[in-house]
Amino acid sequence: MNNLSPLEAQRAANQRSEAEEKFASARSNLLLMTVLSTINLFLLAFGSTNMLLFSATIPYWIAARSIVFDVTVLGFVLAMVLLLVYLLCWWKSEEHFGWMVAALVFFIIDTAFMAWLYVKAADVAGIMDVLIHAWVLYYLIIGIVYGRRLRTLPPAEVTPAHDACEATTGNTESYPLPDTNSPVLRRIDEDVKCRVLLDAEALGHHIVYRRVKRVNELVIDYYVYDDVEMLVESAHALNARIDGHAVEVGYDGASHSYLKVDGQTVAKKLRLW
Repeated sequence: MNNLSPLEAQRAANQRSEAEEKFASARSNLLLMTVLSTINLFLLAFGSTNMLLFSATIPYWIAARSIVFDVTVLGFVLAMVLLLVYLLCWWKSEEHFGWMVAALVFFIIDTAFMAWLYVKAADVAGIMDVLIHAWVLYYLIIGIVYGRRLRTLPPAEVTPAHDACEATTGNTESYPLPDTNSPVLRRIDEDVKCRVLLDAEALGHHIVYRRVKRVNELVIDYYVYDDVEMLVESAHALNARIDGHAVEVGYDGASHSYLKVDGQTVAKKLRLW
């Protein structure tokens, strides 16, 4: 983004943030469908007649028919192989969105087969199953659209986070106390162990959102400007004013840490734990 104007860079950052969020949501739906489909096989194996609708039809049908024709082991193995294909698509899609295309093709076949079963049985009670399949198809398509978009957008100007506190340690003498509207709470403890939740460059400053024991901190150029202590993390925001700009970091309560400058999201990071 170095050749872009500040406005263009901001717009590109917002577009990337939106695309990453949509793509992550599509992958989450694919994983959920695969997990629930696997649970259905376990329910079937233990003799349950109940099944979860947010799932693939073909693997379940193969397993159910194998019980009828007394080839249970073969049927369940084939069903699990099909679900492993979906799992592979989910796993590899993080590297390339083309795996979402493969998942879409498989699920289109699954949806067509499900529709054929209902038409053949003249059963109109499967409308919910149809709607849920449409939901999964929608998110797979969204994943492809935004996965392709991510490959065309400029890379985000975010410094990679490190396992411990390497993002906020080093030659601290190169960062004098900045002139700011917000008071500094304290200088960071360089020896303490912490978890970096987000790490980025913005407004010419190094901004780190980190967790030290039970305290979340907003760190700018090696100084803590805001913090909050909590045993269990919930949605929250930490704020400071730097060089006339409002800086906010926090957790959205769902799945992402974020950094906002003057109300605009400039960096976002998926949180799995």
